[in-house]
Formats: sequence, structure tokens, C-alpha cells
Amino acid sequence: MRCLLAAVVAVLLVSGIPITAARTASAQGDSSTTRLEVTKVTPSVISGAPGEVTISGRITNTTGATINGIEARVQRGYPTQSVPAAQDALRGNAATVNETSFRPMIDTLAPGQQAPFELRVPVNGPDSLEITEPGVFPLLVNVNGQPGDGGRARIGESHFLLPVLAPPGAPPAKPAEPAPVAMLLPIVDYPRMQQEGTPGQRAVLADDALAGSLTPGGRLYDLVQSVVDNAGGGSPLGNGLCFAIDPDLLATVQAMSRGYLVRQADGGLRDGTGSASAQLWLNKLREATEGRCVLALPYADSDVAALDHADLPDLIKGSLDGAGVVQQVLGVEPRRSVLWPIEGALDESTARKLADFGIGTMLMEPSAMSTDSLAPSRLYEDGPVAVPVDPLLSEALDPMHGSPLETTAMSPDGNGAATVQNTLGALAFRATAGAQGGATSVLAPPRRWNLSGEDLRALLDGMRGLADAGYVRPAGLPETTGQAEQSESALPVSRLDYPQENAAEEIPRPVLDQLAEQNYKVGDLYRSTQKDPAADLDPAALTTPLRNGLLRGASSAWRDNPAAARHWVRVATDTLNGVLARVRLDEFAGKITLTASNAPIPMTVTNDLPVTVSVRLRIPATAGIETRDLGVIRVPAQGRRHFRLETEVHRAGQFTVDMDVVTEAGTELGPAKRIQLQSYTYDPFTVGFTAIASALLVILSARRILRRLRARRSRLAAASGGRAGESAASSAPAPSASETTNPRMFPVSPGSTTESDRGPS
Repeated sequence: MRCLLAAVVAVLLVSGIPITAARTASAQGDSSTTRLEVTKVTPSVISGAPGEVTISGRITNTTGATINGIEARVQRGYPTQSVPAAQDALRGNAATVNETSFRPMIDTLAPGQQAPFELRVPVNGPDSLEITEPGVFPLLVNVNGQPGDGGRARIGESHFLLPVLAPPGAPPAKPAEPAPVAMLLPIVDYPRMQQEGTPGQRAVLADDALAGSLTPGGRLYDLVQSVVDNAGGGSPLGNGLCFAIDPDLLATVQAMSRGYLVRQADGGLRDGTGSASAQLWLNKLREATEGRCVLALPYADSDVAALDHADLPDLIKGSLDGAGVVQQVLGVEPRRSVLWPIEGALDESTARKLADFGIGTMLMEPSAMSTDSLAPSRLYEDGPVAVPVDPLLSEALDPMHGSPLETTAMSPDGNGAATVQNTLGALAFRATAGAQGGATSVLAPPRRWNLSGEDLRALLDGMRGLADAGYVRPAGLPETTGQAEQSESALPVSRLDYPQENAAEEIPRPVLDQLAEQNYKVGDLYRSTQKDPAADLDPAALTTPLRNGLLRGASSAWRDNPAAARHWVRVATDTLNGVLARVRLDEFAGKITLTASNAPIPMTVTNDLPVTVSVRLRIPATAGIETRDLGVIRVPAQGRRHFRLETEVHRAGQFTVDMDVVTEAGTELGPAKRIQLQSYTYDPFTVGFTAIASALLVILSARRILRRLRARRSRLAAASGGRAGESAASSAPAPSASETTNPRMFPVSPGSTTESDRGPS
């Protein structure tokens, strides 16, 4: 069932549908045909007067039929005397031992119609709750009616506790010692900032829902304003409060106060509407936290257990840097050594990592340890101190406690008055039958506390009343046990027991692997940058927002919702890629012609970042051309670096060369560029071969010419000899016919095939 519910939540988160869940509705069972919400119980704590309880609320017909003759009665159970009995009462499982008569509420309620109601019930006397002694009593509001043509049936119910310090007419009886209590005030929302603002560029948010929460009447505004109004600085009750703040929320609201953009469904941007509300809320929060206990949650309330299980200690350490954001925005010094992990659960490996990073106190759920005591203990020998949160009060404050919605959903979803009554009842129980021997009860509301301003004021007023009556004593949240009666060395050692359901709901490993890959690039960018004297910006100011963006992908908001976690890792990756692309090779216009075998290529690297960046030029091997490694090139902030890339060309022709700029470790910065080269030169081998061939051709030609000259001289000499012997020849007898036709009588020179060997015509 838990897994099924978790799957439904994941679908709702990804689709953008608001997550709602009502404890009351589940308690009503399948027969419930209305939504019954108690909005106020007066008085919330009975202390001798008045003599009746007034229960106000509203009822909504959730069926398709009209409901007639709606009436209600109040039923009471036994006073709680043990923790199991108190837990049964909180879960609506307490048996009833007293019933008042039904009282008319509403004549008819049409489908979808909502109507208010009010019930007045005497505390004792005839037709009353018959409460005659102090105690914490479970009450049930039982509503009956006739839906459509059916018979009368129970159509709705609501359960809550009623603390009675004294019945009407009797004086309050103080406990021997008031129970020390401390309450956390979680200031947490969902990740919303897609891109942090930079000089000249506004922040971008995923939606504008936060603007409504920061406006008077909104969830976050009313939470802070209620503390300012009802537990101001210096008040006894205020001393027992401790703000637990998500640094990412502060960074987001501060960015909103400076003007921001909101991403639209089509990818476009529009101006945000909450700048004024953001500034007002920040001022209220500064007022509320001045001089108070303040804790910084891990950045974006990231899942440190999941980060540890994925072997990402650097991100764990980075998530703890959010304390600096809290200090910078609010002007207060948070208690850096105290951590409130998600659902108060860790394993020993994560606890040891956190201790190495300076965490000395951890607020833990007893169910995640080997002890049920609320007294502090050590998590292991010489380890950090575990301060248990009170599980009974956690269940009272959060109707979704123990469900997959405990961390991710806004809670409570309506019925805030019942939550107030349950919390006041649990506090009164801890001061009496459920006393813990002086151990501080730490109230830990749900992460995304959805109590209305009116209900929170009622809770704070009720707590102040219990303090005035001597039942509770607001106490500071312990950071170390040096304040305890036992010395730190004498603390018992507890064994951590990380619940399997918590492990199953962690941000999944494949998502964290993607996150780790991008985080390496962030770290590599940081290692490749240096402060530029002109820009005077620490490189961490550039890379920390990139790391924080990745941590939003590991937020507690996405536990058991891997699709949402992947989405936010992609958002952070896109932002990171945009930053890396600001260091790039300039575009090349046209084709580059190389006129020599070692002609250089002109290059320009542009750096639009406000820090100096050390880069290398990466060029894959290309046949026919070699390039010289230029080593590390330092490009100034907001500047350019021109250089000439030395080459060695081995052939003529066209070349296509791909190149890009990377960090020293190889992280790609700007996009790769493709260069077209034209070479008209030859490599030395080709040139040498050509020279040798040419020389051989010259030698052969000269030899041939020489032979021709020699043949010509021979012919000329032969011709001169013939003329000298003509006279002698004339007196000689004529040759016979056989002699004139004998070819052997005329020797032929070797060059007789050339034209110059032919006689004149």
C-alpha cells in the first residue's frame, strides 16, 4: 500500500497536480460521503472553565446526491495513560465510552455544497462529555445523515484530542515538573529556481507559485508572521523555538526580490509578480529570527543519505555550505554543527561522513536508532550526539507521519484545528502520564508545514497556556550534551537502524550517477579558473550556484519521485552547459589557405566568463596534417586570446579539421568548430622525389643531346671524305649492279631513327 501511494504521489508531482492528502478522510473509511473539517475548538485546553466545548467547522457533500437531515454528536474515549493509547487516539482508533445525543446541524446539503457548523457540548453534567478529572481525552465528531433515497448512516467523522488540566469548577493540578519542550519551525518549500541571477541577468523560476506563499495570507508569510505576533523575541515561548531553514529557499526569495523571470509552458519567459512580496517576507523573517536559534538544512534539503550511498562526499560537504547563505541573507549565525536529516534517519556511514564535516549533533527519530528514549545518546563511540525528536509529537503535528507523503507533501491538508488539538494533547500527556524523566521533547513538524496562520497562532497560544499552567517549559534546542546532567563521555551509545522504507524512497542511484557526472564538470571548471584582477570575482561565486542547481535534483521533495529528480538534474545540466559554452573558439569565415607546409593557422578563444580560464585546444588526428600542441592557454576574464596554431602539411589538397577548447582535464567547454583548409604545398619527401626525378630527366635529356651531336659530327666527317675522293672515283670502273644494291656497303649509325638522320631531299 505504501508503494502504491508513493507511485501516485510521483505521478502527481511530475504532472504538476497539487499533492493533497487528508488524514480525516482516510479515517472516515469508504462509507464517508462528506469531507468534514474541524476549524476551531474553544477552548483548546480546558482549565476549570468554561463549562462547555464549542466545535466549529465545515462540511462538504462530495457525493452526487443531496444529503438530508444532517446531525452530529460528540463521543469521548478513556483518558490516555500510555504511549500506545495516545498513538491509538491520534490515529482515530480509540474506543469511545461516552456519547452525547445527536444535535441537528444542517437540513439539506446539495451535491458539492459546503456549509459551516457549530456544536456546543457541555464538559460535564447531563448530556455531556462527563469529564470529571484531568487528562487527555480522545474525542470523535460523528456526523450522520440520509444520502439520497438511502437510509440514515454515518457520513463523516473527525478525531482529535482534548487536554483537560482541570474540569469545570476544579483548580488545575500542576505536574511535579514541567516537561521541557523545543519546537522546530521548518521554513521549506519545493525547488523552483532553474537559473540563478547574475550581474545583468535575472533569475529564472520554474513557476510563480512561491509569490502567493510569500504574500500576506500565504503559507510561508503566515508561518513567519504568527511567530512574530505570538512568540516574539525575548518571550519565554520564543526561547523554545528554532527555525530550520532551507538555504535554497532563501536564495530563491532573495533572487525574487531583485526581479526575476518565470518559465512558461512553451519555454518562453515572463516577468515574475512576487518581487515586493519577497522583500516583505525577507524582512519579516529577519525580524522573526533575530537573536533566535536557527538551523541551516542541507542545501535544497538534499538527501544526504542518498548522496552518501552514491559515494558523493563532495556534494554532502557542499550541501552543508548553505549555512553561509542563511548568515548572509538573514544576518544571523546558524548553528552549523546541528543537522536535522530527512525523516530523522541516517545510517552509520552517512553519520560518520557528516561528523567528518563538522556535524556534532543530529536530530534523530527514535525509530531509526536502537533506543526509544528521548534522552541524548552517542551514535557510536566518540561519535556525534543524537538528540531524539519526540515521535508522539511528530505524529500529532503531521497527519501524514509514517507515510510516503511525510517528506514530500504539504501537511496538514486542511483540518488544521485537529492538528493543533492533537499537538496540545500530546504535550499535556508528556507532562503527565507520558513524562520522560526530564528529557526534552523536540517537536518536529512536517518539512513542508501547511498549518494556517490562524491555526499556528492557536497552537502557540495553547503552548503558552500550558507553560503558564506549569505543564511545559520552553527549552532551547540542545546542541551538545554539555548542558545535560551527564557528561558527554557518560552518554549511552545508540546503534543506528536505517529503516528499509527510507532506503527505498531515496533519490535513485541512476539519477545520482547523472548528477555526479555533471558535478565533476563543475569541479573541473572550478579547478580551471582563477580570479581575474580586473573582474575581482572569486571562481567559487561562479561554480557554487552550478553545484547548488545539481543539489536541487537531490532534494527531499523528490524522494520516491525519480522523474522529478531527473527533471531537475536536466535543468541544472542545461544551465551548466550554458556556462561552459561561454568559453569557445571563434567562428571561422570561409576557407583557410595554407601557402607553405608549415604555415600557421590563426585562432581566437573567447572567454565571456568573469574569471580567467585555463584551456587546451583539442584536435583529433587528421590525415595529411599535423598540429603542434600549444599546451595550457590562459584566457582573461571577459576577453580573448589570439594565437597561431603551428601546422605541418604533408600533402596538397583540402582538409577538414575539427577542434574545440577543453579544460586541462578534458571537460568540453564551447562547441566544437570545423575548419576547411586548402593547401598548395608538398611535404619534403614529395619535393625531394620530384627534384630527383627532374634531375634524372635533365641527365637523360643531356645524354641524348650529346649522342645526337656525336652522330652529326660523324655524318659531316663522312660527307667531307666523299667529296675528296670524287676525282679518283670518276676514273675507277663503275660498280656492278650487285654491288650497288648490297645494303652491307652503307653502314647505318645508331641514331638513324631521328629526323636529323634523314638526307636532304
